[in-house]
Amino acid sequence: MHMQQLLELKLWTKKPVRILLLFFSFLLLFCVVKILIPCRTYQYEGSCSFEEEISTRNTVIYDRISLRPGVYRVELEYETDTDPAAVCNVQDGTVFTGGLLSNGEHMYSGLGKTGYDIWLYERTENLQVVVSYDGRGSLVTGNLKITETNQLWTMLLTIVVFVGLLLFCLQVFYYYNKEFPISARKKHVFFPIMVISLVASIPYLCEYNITGADLTYHLQRIEGVKDGILGGQFPVRLEPRWVYDHGYANAIFYCNTFLYFPALLRLLGFTVSASYNAYCIVLNIATAWISYFCFSKIFQRHHIGIVCSALYTLSVFRIYKLIITSATGEGTAVTFIPLVLYGLYRIFTEEPEEENYKTAWIPLMLGVSGLIQSHVLTCEVTAGVIFLFCLVCLRRLFRRNTIWELAKAALASLLLSLWFLVPFLDYYITQDVHIKHVSGRTIQDRGLYFAQLAFHFWTTGDNAMDGESGMQFSHPVGIGLVLIVALGIFLILWYSNALRKKDEKSTYFVKRAAVIGLILLFMSMNIFPWDRIQSLHPVTATLVSSLQFPNRFLGWGTACLVLVFGFCMKYFEDFHRRGYRIMVLVAVMGITTSSMYLLDFVNRDQEYFELYNEESMGFGYISGAEYLIQGTDESKLSFAKAVAGEGVEITDYEKKYLHVELRCRNLTDTEGFIDIPLLLYKGYRAVDTDTGQKMQVCAGENNVVRVLIPAGFEGEINVDFRSPIYWRIGEIVSLATVILLLITGWKRKIHCIDLNRKEILR
Repeated sequence: MHMQQLLELKLWTKKPVRILLLFFSFLLLFCVVKILIPCRTYQYEGSCSFEEEISTRNTVIYDRISLRPGVYRVELEYETDTDPAAVCNVQDGTVFTGGLLSNGEHMYSGLGKTGYDIWLYERTENLQVVVSYDGRGSLVTGNLKITETNQLWTMLLTIVVFVGLLLFCLQVFYYYNKEFPISARKKHVFFPIMVISLVASIPYLCEYNITGADLTYHLQRIEGVKDGILGGQFPVRLEPRWVYDHGYANAIFYCNTFLYFPALLRLLGFTVSASYNAYCIVLNIATAWISYFCFSKIFQRHHIGIVCSALYTLSVFRIYKLIITSATGEGTAVTFIPLVLYGLYRIFTEEPEEENYKTAWIPLMLGVSGLIQSHVLTCEVTAGVIFLFCLVCLRRLFRRNTIWELAKAALASLLLSLWFLVPFLDYYITQDVHIKHVSGRTIQDRGLYFAQLAFHFWTTGDNAMDGESGMQFSHPVGIGLVLIVALGIFLILWYSNALRKKDEKSTYFVKRAAVIGLILLFMSMNIFPWDRIQSLHPVTATLVSSLQFPNRFLGWGTACLVLVFGFCMKYFEDFHRRGYRIMVLVAVMGITTSSMYLLDFVNRDQEYFELYNEESMGFGYISGAEYLIQGTDESKLSFAKAVAGEGVEITDYEKKYLHVELRCRNLTDTEGFIDIPLLLYKGYRAVDTDTGQKMQVCAGENNVVRVLIPAGFEGEINVDFRSPIYWRIGEIVSLATVILLLITGWKRKIHCIDLNRKEILR
């Protein structure tokens, strides 16, 4: 749609549009007024003692609490000497199903009070606060405070804005199509791609999350971004509440760029389940459109782009990664692989003398940048794939401007990602994190059987390959029978010299993509000599060990074979119409009987979680603890307060996220210390607030932040995390690169418009 044509429509004169704008303006104003109304706080006094060694379930501590609809913060004071021996929650049998959402929170000795959110969508007079106690240690509960927040109305405001924009866009589409008819081709593309997105999103159209091995880890990443923003970090570097409020450097090593969207939804009041589901739906839409764009551009046929989009978005491997294992980072990375493939296609097939060749680096740059900022291990695989393409296209690599296009893509990707790469490399080089000590982990036994690659109907399994049970308990992962068949057809056409009929640039590239696809399939199997490669050198040992699973190569393997399938469709469309119809039928039948069956099976048989916030998940799970400082005993980390050394007295202490304020005095004539419950990473500093002088910080017990207290010191100390200045420089460079690319793209668009006008005038 062109801006000039939109202005000509004079939408403000249309009565339905005016009514819509007026109605949603009223709703927006109502939500804003509700947000500005001061929130209420409800205080309740009382206490309850639990008898040791006698477990109880849902013991009512406070009842008949009257609340109006809203999102509330529940804080129950308590004393316990065991971690965690009890769970505090709320219940109300009078509220409709789904009208009260809460998982409660575990009660830790180091906290002294709970702090969790509840979502109440109906007025109640009978809310109860309950405690489930397992009988270990002592437990005494105290006063209760329930604080109202404005998040119910920020959620409603967000929904109103989204629905209003959606309805407005539909009205714009209606009037625009009426005045300036949109071509049938565009409509025939839009609706199938949105249907593909909808089908892929079926498992996320629920009020819960389908469980996967990595689900809680990625939900905690979302919570970590949210907490980091609330703690004053931007961009978020350390997740402040991970590892029992000790702070964890996950964001340094695992980029969270795309998780800022669900984190924003969390800040607006949505549950973490709803935020995660919304993110995955958006991810499916992005994958469907990006893959359509790339494959349709490669084959210059929109219907082939639609089929390839369906095969890629609904591929067995993608469904397995994103849903069965909930590998959200790798699932996000799969979205950007077609862009890299399309960029390589343009660079190695277009003629350097052509004007459009100057933009061949852009899709490659966008794809690589997306990969870097979603999943580093997929970048490792992608680097190898790009090297293979350069190797098999060696003659074209040394054409004029080809290396320059690759260099531009690499440089722009580097600059765009510098805000993440600078801290990543800084910590990897200077911090002795656990991930640098896992080179002994072998992966060959995690490879696949050939039969697994062609799985068409299957159910879930576990992570292990079991030699005694065959594939009964193995990874349910592969690329699917449809793509295996397409590869076989292509190899037959190639072997029979039938491809000579197609003297096109796509033939050159697809041949090489097919070879690389075969290599990638081989590398995902348990017969590939990963153990031997790992034993060659410490560098290869680290690289191989970091891969964890050989099936990571199937993301690129799927992309290459979808490209092969699209090529076969185009070949048969040109030379064998019956064969073309058979290929379309194979694609439809494959998607219907495999992907649709799989999605149906996942919804029906897969277990699920109903998680609403991080308190419901706990704070201790950090997967393989890859980013802890080496030597840290994870089992000894729990919620705690500052611990003073001999002769040092703490008179006042307050900790909020990664910021600590304390007042202390050293009663001795020697240097003392205070250990603060924060894991010691580069960036922490301690400052004497009276003089502004920095105090020395070093590693304390179990690698926590230790502040050294001079002899005779008495005063207030602030401890917080600050990003080094060169991290900030990297952020500025990335921001400047984004602005420069946008300006350059806008200028090029204006230039193209001017050229088109000149052609029309001629």
